[in-house]
Amino acid sequence: MGDPGGVGPELVACVLRELSVAGFQALVFGSAELLREAANLRQLELPPLVTVQQVEEAGAAEHPVVVVEAPEVGSEFVRGRAHPANGRAALRWIELATQAVLGGAADALVTAPISKDAIRAAGSPFPGHTEYLASLCGNAEVRMMLEGGGLRVVLETIHVPLADVPKLISREHLRRTLEIAHTWAQEYLTPTPRIGVCGLNPHAGENGHFGSEELEIIGPTVAEARDKGIAASDPLPADTAFYRALRGEFDLVVAMYHDQGLVAVKTLAFETGVNITLGLPIIRTSPDHGTAFDIAWQGRAQSSSMTAAVRRAIELAEQRRASRQKCG
Repeated sequence: MGDPGGVGPELVACVLRELSVAGFQALVFGSAELLREAANLRQLELPPLVTVQQVEEAGAAEHPVVVVEAPEVGSEFVRGRAHPANGRAALRWIELATQAVLGGAADALVTAPISKDAIRAAGSPFPGHTEYLASLCGNAEVRMMLEGGGLRVVLETIHVPLADVPKLISREHLRRTLEIAHTWAQEYLTPTPRIGVCGLNPHAGENGHFGSEELEIIGPTVAEARDKGIAASDPLPADTAFYRALRGEFDLVVAMYHDQGLVAVKTLAFETGVNITLGLPIIRTSPDHGTAFDIAWQGRAQSSSMTAAVRRAIELAEQRRASRQKCG
């Protein structure tokens, strides 16, 4: 459900109303009371809700929507701003949901937005969802991918100051990024994925005139990856890499820093982009926006990105199940 003071409860209510839940069971980790309040705010008629305290009870509850609550987080939350109580609830719900997927009680995880300030105030050492999920999944090495508008963009660096990006780009980290992206694409896209790789500098460095990272780090790493069977491009100017991907030359693109990649995706799919975490042993998707405290609990939040995230999680889960059945 995400941060209870943000748009998460509204988004979940909208998704349950918009999507037919016939054929699969929705396990909502959060508060049934908040979910009903959000539905009333949006004047939505929810499917019947069943509330359980333990995820093990969900399987026995033959209902399309089961809310798994965590009584220990309480029910007093602050709406429209970050608060430690909200952060504690969000963290606990994420933990329980992740354990459910790892344990086989669910097939995929979709996370509504959380507040970095709230989880920090609650004592979390993790800056966000992705790092926390990696820890819950045995310190998995993960990468963030945004998908939308015909693009899939994997980020080499994420939430760091732009001034720090050049020193954070290394051969080892980029090599693993390419490997993780390649492995995911092989499972879900094609046996022979094609990866476009952005340079860091304008014009991909222009042969060293505008920076040396392409010659010293990115280019050699790409060459090593190609030697291992990964079809990755030479460093490309970012202003052409995404255009070429849209034309079908690449199945996904690796961007060197956050805004280099997200500007492209959000320009094309601001309301329908999906965040997919690569490298986890589980399927995890989320909407590509935050808690939107400024419009939370006002009935104004757009649910299209959350709906897209749920649809994508279902698609990926079905692909994984079919693949395993074929292999088994």
